[in-house]
Amino acid sequence: MRYKKILTLVIALAFSLSTYSQNQSSNFYKKEIYKTVDTLELHINIFMPKKQDPSKAAVVLIHGGGWNTGSPKAMKRYAEHFSSRGLIVFTPEYRLRKKNNTTIVEAVADAKNAIAWVKSHAKEYDFDPDKLIVGGGSAGGHLAVGTVLLPDVGDENPKQDYTPSCLILFNPVLDVSKEGFGHRVVAEEVKPYGLKWQQLSPMEYIKKDLPPMLVVVGDKDKVLKKPVALKFEERMKKEGNDFTLKIYPGAEHTFFNYDYGKKQGYPKGTVNKFYFDVLQELDNYLVKQGYIESSTTIDIPENAIYPIRK
Repeated sequence: MRYKKILTLVIALAFSLSTYSQNQSSNFYKKEIYKTVDTLELHINIFMPKKQDPSKAAVVLIHGGGWNTGSPKAMKRYAEHFSSRGLIVFTPEYRLRKKNNTTIVEAVADAKNAIAWVKSHAKEYDFDPDKLIVGGGSAGGHLAVGTVLLPDVGDENPKQDYTPSCLILFNPVLDVSKEGFGHRVVAEEVKPYGLKWQQLSPMEYIKKDLPPMLVVVGDKDKVLKKPVALKFEERMKKEGNDFTLKIYPGAEHTFFNYDYGKKQGYPKGTVNKFYFDVLQELDNYLVKQGYIESSTTIDIPENAIYPIRK
């Protein structure tokens, strides 16, 4: 009987080691809690690559939704791509108006806290904290760029704890003035905090020595309008910053999403060519900036189209 027990334990151990080895050879995914507010737990998803790029860089991708709705799932395809390219990728939750009865102020604070948490876990996840790329779409792009251009909000951690080395932004909210997006709501909801709308507007804080930044946007976008994007570009370059603006003809807001065609009224299953173009643009940019060692050409399905509204 004792022999049988020992044999069972040996077999179980061998199976466990085999399973561990198989898991180590596949992409690793897990979820952590990065912040607790009262009883609310805010999670962050982590995508680990099979083979890490020599740069040992990492990426944080923040979802959009007008600071009202949304979830990290919106960034899953991009997270999986950059994980496959050898980067460690993090996608955080943050508090939302409709879900948590909060404001843009809490969203900015949560984003900075999430990035500070990521940097503080660099040793655990084996990446270089000085090679941290932060990106986001729409309101998430606002939160991403807010790490360097919103100095008056959410500074619970020292600035160096949440400052990225590079920014990749998908049609981000860069201006909350009347010419930008969300002015009325933002101006009203920040008053109880003793803040002015300008303190939540990246356009107002452009200065020298900012991290390299890429912005992709469509010329039909109503959130980041083309004149606002060009104004931001002009101010960034005037200060001598490394800034790249890529404007896509015919594209509207959220054009970078894989399922954008459905939003434009195209049949289910329409393959959005904009998605692949943006993915290639971002990949090329990170290669150029030294965060990915080798370039790649992303395969575009033959049936992919630009779903431009007629």
